[in-house]
Amino acid sequence: MELEAILDGIRKAGRQQITLIEQEADRQASEILTKAKTDAETQKKRILADGKARLNREQALIEQQALIQALQIHADARQNLIESVMDKVKERMPDVRTRSDYAEILENLTAEALDSIEPSKLNGQKIILHFDARDRALAERIVKKFNQPITVQFDLQCTGGCNAETEDGKVFTLNTLDSRLEHALPTIKQKLSIFFESKCSSS
Repeated sequence: MELEAILDGIRKAGRQQITLIEQEADRQASEILTKAKTDAETQKKRILADGKARLNREQALIEQQALIQALQIHADARQNLIESVMDKVKERMPDVRTRSDYAEILENLTAEALDSIEPSKLNGQKIILHFDARDRALAERIVKKFNQPITVQFDLQCTGGCNAETEDGKVFTLNTLDSRLEHALPTIKQKLSIFFESKCSSS
């Protein structure tokens, strides 16, 4: 009888111990699950935040690249427009000789060339003027109007105007229409660029 009671007590204590162990296991399992859920949620938020940040960076990069590309397209279009205008100017240059006022233009260019050389000319020196052979008749009439020793040579190929130099060749000035255009190109391009930019801004 006593043995049976002892065995019952042992069994009862065992069941209580098992119950406690199960409860502790459930508690720990619940804690593990709760922590896992919290960690999973934290991880989820971190992944979402990283993804949004990466997306924002990519979007900003795409927008920046698009802006750079748009500016480049705009600059290229403006440059092409300027080059087109300059090409048309150059195409029309050979037509200057057909203008009714070309004689006046050539005379003015000749006077400018002489004036630029005159301060550098030594006493008794002649000034040499260089013209295009196509301007021979006109140039010979113009040179007669200037009361100073001038030698004329028709050795240029240009759209109009003339070059001048001192007799010893130490001072030289370019005053053809071609050289004047070439000299003025940077300024003309700059002004055209400003003009087209202002038109684009106001449109």
